[in-house]
Amino acid sequence: MMEQEELKKRLAKLSPEKHDALMNLLQHKGITDSQLPIIARRQASNKFPLSSAQLGLWFLQQLDPDSLVYNVPVGVRLTGSLNVAALEQSLREIVLRHEILRTSFPSIDGQPVQVISPDVALKLPIIDLQELPETERESETQRLAIEQFEQPFDLAQGSLWQFQLLRLAEEEHILLLTIHHIIFDGKSLNTFFREFAALYRAFSTSQASPLPELSIQYADFACWQQQWLQSKELESQLAYWQQQLGGSIPALELPIDRARPAVHTYQGSRQSLVFPENLTNDLKILSLQEEVTLFMTLLTGFKTLLYCYTQQEDILLCSPVTGHNRSETEDLIGYFNNILLMRTDLSGNPSFRELIGRVRQTALEAYQNQNVPLQKLVELSNLTRTPLSRGMFALHHITSQPLELPGLSVSFLDIHNRTANFDLSLLVEEKQGTLTAILEYKTALFEKTTITQILENFQTLLESLVANPEQRLLDLPLLREPESYQLENSNSSPDKIQQKPEETFVPPSDDLEIQLTKIWENVLGKKPIGVKDNFFDLGGHSLLALHLLAQIEKTFGKNLPRATLFQAPNIEELANILRQKGRPAPSKSLVVIQPGGSKRPLFFIHVLGEGLKFCRPLTRHLDAEQPIYGLAVGIMDEVSLNKVEDVVPHYIKEMRSIQPEGPYLLAGIYCGGRVAYDIAQQLHAQGQKVALLALLDTLKDGQAIKIIPVEERVSAHWNNFLRIGPAYLLSKRRLGKAKNRLMSIYYKFYERMRISLPQASQNFTYQKKKEEVNTEWVFAPKQVYPERVTLFRAIENISFIDPDLGWSELAPGGLEIHDIPGDSFNMLQEPYVQGLAEKLRDCIDRVQAEELAHIPPLCSDPFVCDNEEAEG
Repeated sequence: MMEQEELKKRLAKLSPEKHDALMNLLQHKGITDSQLPIIARRQASNKFPLSSAQLGLWFLQQLDPDSLVYNVPVGVRLTGSLNVAALEQSLREIVLRHEILRTSFPSIDGQPVQVISPDVALKLPIIDLQELPETERESETQRLAIEQFEQPFDLAQGSLWQFQLLRLAEEEHILLLTIHHIIFDGKSLNTFFREFAALYRAFSTSQASPLPELSIQYADFACWQQQWLQSKELESQLAYWQQQLGGSIPALELPIDRARPAVHTYQGSRQSLVFPENLTNDLKILSLQEEVTLFMTLLTGFKTLLYCYTQQEDILLCSPVTGHNRSETEDLIGYFNNILLMRTDLSGNPSFRELIGRVRQTALEAYQNQNVPLQKLVELSNLTRTPLSRGMFALHHITSQPLELPGLSVSFLDIHNRTANFDLSLLVEEKQGTLTAILEYKTALFEKTTITQILENFQTLLESLVANPEQRLLDLPLLREPESYQLENSNSSPDKIQQKPEETFVPPSDDLEIQLTKIWENVLGKKPIGVKDNFFDLGGHSLLALHLLAQIEKTFGKNLPRATLFQAPNIEELANILRQKGRPAPSKSLVVIQPGGSKRPLFFIHVLGEGLKFCRPLTRHLDAEQPIYGLAVGIMDEVSLNKVEDVVPHYIKEMRSIQPEGPYLLAGIYCGGRVAYDIAQQLHAQGQKVALLALLDTLKDGQAIKIIPVEERVSAHWNNFLRIGPAYLLSKRRLGKAKNRLMSIYYKFYERMRISLPQASQNFTYQKKKEEVNTEWVFAPKQVYPERVTLFRAIENISFIDPDLGWSELAPGGLEIHDIPGDSFNMLQEPYVQGLAEKLRDCIDRVQAEELAHIPPLCSDPFVCDNEEAEG
C-alpha cells in the first residue's frame, strides 16, 4: 500500500482522461468480447425482431400507453450566427443515416416487430419568440419544452422523435429534442451530437457529409442478439446469474414517507448535492488503494447507507450498463442499455474495506456476464416475485469536451422530465474533478425533506468511511447515534408511513374466482390470497402483471388490455370483467393524477375523458401533499351515461370510494364545472359538506354568452391590454368565430391525414365529438346549490361574455370570482397556469384553515371581484 501523501501527488498529476482510462481498465479488467460472434448484416426483410431491451420496454409501454417516463427531453442553446438550413440538413442526414430513427413498432399477430421506413420527411418547425417581451421568452421556452415533452408517442406508427427550433433573438436559438427511449440511450446522445457537429460544419460550407458509411444498423444487432440468445455462451452466462441470484431475495425496504399507492405512478423529482473537493479526492485515493473503480467505492457507500436505513444484510440494486461494448455498435444510435443486478451480502459485520472487496468481486463478475438481458433474468422463478424497480445506482463521467460549431457557442439546458422509473435512484456525476450526487425519486413515496436528509447523510457517511475504512457496520456513527442524523427505519417506524387497515380474508366464491386465485398464487408465489387482496400490495409489479395476463389469456382465451390490472387490481374485480360477454368492461371513471399526501383529496371533474390530460401542468404547481383524482367519462367510452343527472351519482360513488365523508374539494374544468355543481348540490342534499366548489372557466350552459356593444367591447379590450400588455393583442388573433371555423378545418385535415392532433387542439375535438354523438348532455339543475361557488374566469375571454359567466342566479351562498391569465385554451398551460395554480392553492389552503378553525366563510357577498380590497 502506498502512503496517502504519495497517492495524492500521483492523483493530482493524472489528467481527467488518464484517470477515466485507469478507472475503465479496472472496471473492465478481464472482460473481452472475443468469444462473441461477429455481428453481420441481416438478410433482406420488411420486418425484424426487437432487441431484448426494446421488448421489455415495449411491454411496459403497453401497460401505460400515455406514460411519459420513456420520453427523453434534450435542449440545446445556440448563441451566435446560426445557419438554419445547415442545421435542418444535418438533422435530416442523421435520420437517414440511422435506420433506428426511421423505425416503428407495430404488433403483428400479437407480437411487436421493427418496421423501418425507407424515408421520413423532416421539416424543422421554427417558432419565433422575438415579438414577446424579453422577460417572457424564457418562460415561453419552458412552456414549449414541456408541451413537446408531454406529447405521447405512438410506438406502432409515426416518428418517435420531435425536433423544434425556438428563435429568441437574431443570434439566440434553442433546439428542443424529444426522443423515445426505445430508439435512443445515453451513449446515443453522444453519438448524435458528435455526428451533428461534423455534419453542420460540412453543410454550413456546402461540403458533402464527412461521415463514413455505418457497417451495420440497429436491426442487425437485434437479429444477431436473438441468435446469440440461443447459443451456449448464453447458457454459461445465465448459469452464473442463476447462482448469483439464487435463494430468497428480500424486497428493498426503503424509508418511504407514504404507503405505496395501489396504482403505480411515475411522477418524480430530483435533488442534488455537490461534494466538497477534499471528499472527492479522498474517495479517489481510497479507490486506488483498494484497486477498485470509483463506481465500486460509491456503490459500496450507497449500500452501506441503505443498510443504515433498513438493517437488511442482502441488498439488490440495479445498475445500468451502456451495452455499446462491441466495436460494431460503438457508433450506432439505438437502445442498447442493459440493467445489471448488483447483489451484495452485508452479513457478518464487515468493515467498509471488506465490503468494498465484496462489491468489487460482484461487479467484475457482473460485467463479465453483462450480455444476458434483464428480460431473461426476470424469468428466474425467485426473481418474478422480487420488485426490481426500488433502487438504482449509476456513475457518469462527463467529459469536458464542448460541442463545437462554427460561429456558435453551445450549452445544454438542464431539463428533467419530472418522472422516475425507480423508487429511488442515486446518480453520481463526475465533471471536471467534482462529484455531484443526484437523487431521483417518486413523489408518491418520498417527501422533499426526506430526500434532502438522505443526501446529507450520504455525504456524512462517506466522510466518515474514507477517514477510517476499517469501521464495521455495527460501529458506524449513523447507527450509534441515530438521533443526530434523524434516520428512521421504515420497518420500526409505523407512524412514518400511512398504514392501510388490514382487510378480512375473503375466499373465492365460484369456479371462476377459484381458477383466478390459483393463477395469482402461482404468479405471486403466495398463499392464501383473498379475492379482495390488491395485486400490487401483494408484491406485484409491471413484469409480474404481464405474466399474470398471459396466464389468464392461456386459461380463459381472453386477451385483456394490459392496463386492466391497474383498473381491477383484485380477483373479485377481475372476475367481474371476465364474466362479461361480448366486450371488455368499461374503464373506471376515477383516474389517479397525484397519489399520496396528507391533505384532503382534490377531485377534478371533466366530462370529456381525454381532457384530464390538461390537468398535468396544473398539478405540477399544486402542493405535493395534495392527493388529486380525476373524474371523467369520455364520450368515446362505452358507458351509457348520457346526461348530467346520469353521471353525477356515478361520480359520487367513485369519490366516496376514496373519501367516504366530507368536507369535499371539487374543481370542475370547462363543462365539467356544470357536473361539479350538480355533484356539490347532491352531496349537500345528502348532508355532506363541500368545502370548495371551484369552476374553472365554466359557462353556465350556452346561455352565458352575450355579445357586448362595440363601445363596451373596445373599453374591455383596452382594460385587458393595460393589465396584460402587448401579449394580449397577440392572443386576440386566436379568439372569435374565425377561430372555430379554422379549428374545424384543422381538425378535418388531421382526421383525414390520420395524424394525431396537437395537445392544444384536442379539447376542440372532444367537444365536436360530444356534439356529434350526444345531444342530451344538457345542464338543468333541479335544485340550487346554496353554498359558496368559486369561479375562475380567463381574463382574455371576459369581454365577450357575462362577467359572472351566468352563475350569479345559481350561487345564493355567494359567488367568489378570481381573474386568471390566459384564455380557455391556454389557461391550463405554461406560463399562464402558474397564476391559476397560485389562486387555486390559496383557496384550498383557506377552506382547510376554515375547517380547522370552525369559522364562517370569508365571503358572504353575492359577487366579489378578485382585487386587493376584496382579498384583504
